[in-house]
Amino acid sequence: MRRLRYEDRRARIGKKRQELEERQRMLHKELTHREEGLKLYCQMVENEHLLPEVYLSDDKLVKAHQDCQQLLSQLRGTVNQKRESIGKLIDLVVGFNRNFKPQNAFHFNTTPETEKDYLQIAVDLQDFMDNNKIEEFRRRTSEHYKDILGRISTEIGALMKRRSDVDGVILDINRDFVEKNFAGVIKGIELRTNESSDKLMQLLMSIHGYTVENALSIGELNLFSNNNRDEVNRKVVDYLKSLSRQLQDESNRPAVSLGDAFRLQFRVKENDNDTNWVERINNVGSDGTDILVKAMVNIMLINVFKKKAARKSGDFIVHCMMDEIGRLHPNNIKGILQFANSRNIYLINSSPTSYNPYDYRYTYLLSKHGVRTRVEKLLKRIK
Repeated sequence: MRRLRYEDRRARIGKKRQELEERQRMLHKELTHREEGLKLYCQMVENEHLLPEVYLSDDKLVKAHQDCQQLLSQLRGTVNQKRESIGKLIDLVVGFNRNFKPQNAFHFNTTPETEKDYLQIAVDLQDFMDNNKIEEFRRRTSEHYKDILGRISTEIGALMKRRSDVDGVILDINRDFVEKNFAGVIKGIELRTNESSDKLMQLLMSIHGYTVENALSIGELNLFSNNNRDEVNRKVVDYLKSLSRQLQDESNRPAVSLGDAFRLQFRVKENDNDTNWVERINNVGSDGTDILVKAMVNIMLINVFKKKAARKSGDFIVHCMMDEIGRLHPNNIKGILQFANSRNIYLINSSPTSYNPYDYRYTYLLSKHGVRTRVEKLLKRIK
């Protein structure tokens, strides 16, 4: 009887022991699995640095049904997926940014550096599309372009008006030579203006003409807009792009002036020599003849403005200093003096050497005495 009770108790204790040993093995297995999970976590955080610091400092607890290794595997997959998505985003942003310069009208960031920069570009672009900001920029830039063209047209229009004044002066100069010719080797002097060869000025004049012609179609739609408004505005953008490129090519150029609006040409007839139309008074004849022609042109120019002033205050005499007069032939000296005097313009020869003093009305001697200059009248020609 005791033997039976002993065996029965022994069997129960053995079974209990087996259950405890099995449970011990299970707990040890689970502990080992968790230790491996912690090692993987430390490797991910400390060695691979896959997790941002903000995720590690969060003290919020979230209940999960997966164990540590399952969560780490899921997290690693998510991180890899994020990397792939970021890589695709970077490629798309780089391709998108090729369409824009750093200084672009939309203020898009074309030089992102961090992932945060690329993500912010995506957010900004999404907001740009959702709120249809392209239409806002279109209206704003359309009016801005219209203002730019208007200012260019106004400035160039004013310049062209001054060019017409120049044409009037040249006409007066040509008429002046015909009315009071030069008795000597110079048989004819004529001036004219020709179209400008300046690329920037040519472009500005084209913009001016196009703006005047399409003034009612540039910019936003209005009651007077034509059906080709979009085509006109596209042409406006093309003009402004061309202007931007030209300004970059001439970045050191400070301004455009009246002299850029035309080419001044001369035609001189000296005895049997005809220069035809040239832009420089050079090689008309001898060096002295070149000086003579330049002096005559300046005298006629002075006379034109003197006549305009004389209409208000009456005629008057103008005294002018003429350099290098000694390089002229004696006959040409006498001729240029008569050419000027007939227009009430008196030339002053300041040469230290006397050349035909009887051709001049007065002859003076200037001498220096300390800081003072002494002037003595030597001769006076009696008519």
